[in-house]
Amino acid sequence: MKNTRHFLLILLTVFCVNTKAVNPELGWGPEIKTGMNIYVALNGNDLNDGSDKTPFKTIAKAQNYIRSLKSSGGIPAGGVTVWIHGGRYQMAPLSFTSTDNGTADKPVMYRAVTGEQVSFFTGKMIDPANWKALNAEACKRIHPKVKPENLREIDIAALGIANANPFKDSFKDSWSMFDFFVNNQRQAVSQWPNPTENIQNQNDPGWTTCNGSKDIQTFYFGKGGKPTDGITTDELDLDGTNRSARWKKSLDGGHDLWLKGFWRVPWSPYTVKVSEINPAEQWIQLAVNSNNGMGSKYSPNADAAGTYRVGDGKEKWCAVNYLDEIDTPGEWAYDFKDKKLYYYPAVDLKKAEAYFADNSAPVIKCNGTSYLRFIALNIEGSQGNGVDLLNSNNILVAGCTIRNVGTIGINDKNGMNNSYLSNNIYDTGSMGFVLTTCGNTKKLISSGIKIQNNHIHHVGRLTSCFAVKIDQCVGVEVSHNLIHDIPAGGFTTMVAINCTYDYNEIHNIALKEADNGAFYNYGGWICYGNEVKYNLIHHINRSNGLYTDDGTSGYNYFNNIIQNSMNPFLNGGGHHNIYRNNLIVDGIKPSSIDDRGISRKYFVSNNYGERVRSVKPDQEPWLSYGKSLMKKYDYPATDLLWSCTLDSMWHPEYPNGSKFVDNVEVNSKGFRKPKNGTTTVDGNLAIPTVAEAGFFDYPNMDLRSNNTQILSKFPTLNTEFPKIGLLKDDYRVRLVSRSEVGGLSNRGSGGDPWSEDPVHP
Repeated sequence: MKNTRHFLLILLTVFCVNTKAVNPELGWGPEIKTGMNIYVALNGNDLNDGSDKTPFKTIAKAQNYIRSLKSSGGIPAGGVTVWIHGGRYQMAPLSFTSTDNGTADKPVMYRAVTGEQVSFFTGKMIDPANWKALNAEACKRIHPKVKPENLREIDIAALGIANANPFKDSFKDSWSMFDFFVNNQRQAVSQWPNPTENIQNQNDPGWTTCNGSKDIQTFYFGKGGKPTDGITTDELDLDGTNRSARWKKSLDGGHDLWLKGFWRVPWSPYTVKVSEINPAEQWIQLAVNSNNGMGSKYSPNADAAGTYRVGDGKEKWCAVNYLDEIDTPGEWAYDFKDKKLYYYPAVDLKKAEAYFADNSAPVIKCNGTSYLRFIALNIEGSQGNGVDLLNSNNILVAGCTIRNVGTIGINDKNGMNNSYLSNNIYDTGSMGFVLTTCGNTKKLISSGIKIQNNHIHHVGRLTSCFAVKIDQCVGVEVSHNLIHDIPAGGFTTMVAINCTYDYNEIHNIALKEADNGAFYNYGGWICYGNEVKYNLIHHINRSNGLYTDDGTSGYNYFNNIIQNSMNPFLNGGGHHNIYRNNLIVDGIKPSSIDDRGISRKYFVSNNYGERVRSVKPDQEPWLSYGKSLMKKYDYPATDLLWSCTLDSMWHPEYPNGSKFVDNVEVNSKGFRKPKNGTTTVDGNLAIPTVAEAGFFDYPNMDLRSNNTQILSKFPTLNTEFPKIGLLKDDYRVRLVSRSEVGGLSNRGSGGDPWSEDPVHP
């Protein structure tokens, strides 16, 4: 009982402090007058009337009160605002349906009281009394450099944690385990090599490499393989801790081990269970054949049937979630056999606030809703998404901080006219934003969705991913966002039509994987009418700048600034992709238009042509849309949309109509045309050195210029450049500087220009 009282005192202290603190970046927005005001406070009571003086205690009570209003007489003129006083509201996930809807003139709003910090929280708090000293069997497995008394354990089975089942034998994106936080900071799942460890000063930090393939699901970690780089050092045992033997002993004892690796390609790592380790012959066998086999697909075949590759010696991998590799304060691992979490605390657990994120439901879920507003809230503590919208319209999420969630920050499926304004999204397990089937691609109905002025950073903590994904969407506007510290690329689209991306700033992406882009676009021959303009892309030395992959067509890239990227432009076989009046600085590889469509068979008869046929391009609205695109972007009359796309004589497997025109490159590698197709590379200006470019302040990324040649190609550079990035508004009261968020240098190690993607210089 004494420990329980002490625990409750800690929680009360944590929940009640800082309710008046000012968020360093975000404000509370305009205080819009509504017809009714309801109040909620932690010291309230759900038996109260919900007034300012006698508030409700829970959000759920306020929600039910509004439902009763609707059923009894309707929402009053001007709508309803639920004013929430400061503190952390530990709750079950909030679910909104059509019964919670407002209307255009009577919206329903949930917002923090001005000046007070409000948290919607679905985590499960940990009583400090549950932490125990390490058991005797676990002590036998710990890292040789760690003292047993430094580690603690907690019985997960006894706490009733739901998401504690073993991992699948192989998985890519679906991290299924609970998450663990101390003092509101996600604690690191144990890993070898450690995230900052650079073995032999030649690997990417946090990774070791394969030394060639033994068979389709086995690789060498030492001698035995014949990787094309010729390096066969046993990095697993290099530090003298007898790691391979230790792992084998634990594995033979029933403690399963998973390795995360880029087994075939430098993108989309797979985490795979280990079946056997052989320290004597220095190989590790995976339990399943993952992602089409073993060995880089750019290395030679290792067998006559081509079922696996020799390997280039650069296939990265690491071990995750193993007690044996906890060697740094803040690391933890959950042992699926013991059903215990093992932890190396960095702080005194008796004084710390610790919790599990175990609820797989989103913190806020809207299904079939409309005219709801969520303003100035902290949304956190879920193993699932932060905000999840399905079939919902006219929803506003503004001035919110979404963090410490296990998957996506904001997920919107089938949404229309929703706005996401001036939010901070970080420390998510997966992506920041995902939009799916918003708008109608066949009827060309615009979604009307806006993603504006959001600061998205340090996402993908549990799975390697992009910051923003837009899939099967029409008419999305994405502007003035700041994106950085991302494991993969910035934006990825999987069929997007008539969308606009402008004034965004992107830096320090591709920190864990390659062959992506600040803008990576995919989807084939129907992705026309998208405009990417006035974006600043910098310090992305393992990512491409503007990447239109695998036949994707109809993108328009105007007046962007791309600094220190792998391929500044990469056009992967698509039609009518126009790169015009952009500024390239310190490009690592040439900008390229390639004709990969020939070898990859982008023919009228395959799924590329079928996707065009599926929208019935000879009928409205696609018929008129094609004509308007031809006029707007000045396509040749011979490139008649959409009949040319479906005409084998036009050779749609060629990158016809794609152009690099009137761009400027500074200290970069030039432009490359393909052998096949009607393409244009013309009017581009090359300036040999950064010094000659006359930038206002290159070290601090002020890329305005006094160079008249640059301004002749990009005349609006000096007026438009200051507009790029985050803006001050009612919800965002302070702008972060580039130096403040580490935007003046690369944090990721540079890529290898010959192995980061299939297009070699």
